[in-house]
Amino acid sequence: MKKTITITISRQFGSNGREIGRKLAEYLDIGYYNKEIMEKIAKDMGVSSDFFNEDNQNEDGLYSISNRKLRSFGSIAELSVNSQVFERATDLICGIAQRESSVIVGRCADYILKDNPDTISVFCFSDLEERIRFSINEYDVPAKKAKKIVQEKDMKRARFYEFHTNQKWGDAKNYSLLINTSKMSTDEVVETIAALYDKKAGLTTFKGAFQDQYIEHKSFKI
Repeated sequence: MKKTITITISRQFGSNGREIGRKLAEYLDIGYYNKEIMEKIAKDMGVSSDFFNEDNQNEDGLYSISNRKLRSFGSIAELSVNSQVFERATDLICGIAQRESSVIVGRCADYILKDNPDTISVFCFSDLEERIRFSINEYDVPAKKAKKIVQEKDMKRARFYEFHTNQKWGDAKNYSLLINTSKMSTDEVVETIAALYDKKAGLTTFKGAFQDQYIEHKSFKI
């Protein structure tokens, strides 16, 4: 059976981790999973994918049933809904890891696959001022609100991660590789992770032949 390698990308908001994941998947010609995971879960649960919109997350990064869009859930408790979502995500991510080599962005994938020796877990971080500038330029975040938004997004990600994993988000011991994207270009980061992928796979892959095969999501709503 062909060996499958999974690269998980966790990232601070504005550190360019999602774009790095997309370019890395193209560079290696392997699967790329970001919003697709949540859309598949929504389909399995029989709800609109709008359920997983960031507008429906509370301050802890958990999906809230208080939003009028989610009234169809009736009396189901928020924690129960979130536990169900995480359970579905776990099954889906484990299935992807068994089936194919891929890059998976977010969704606590590093924790879910922590016991899989064929996983490369990456945490992308960068200087706060750099992330503020990036958010303004790439996501059209209002300059006056940028710092607050960046910090709030990080807090939500940290609380979501810690709620589901009982681990500290961004703690070095939970990852194979921590990368300061303020110090490296996107191409340098991609090539660094790709070299580690080749080492773990035990082969040299043919790279860079499938550029722009994945749709880029850059929209951001205030």
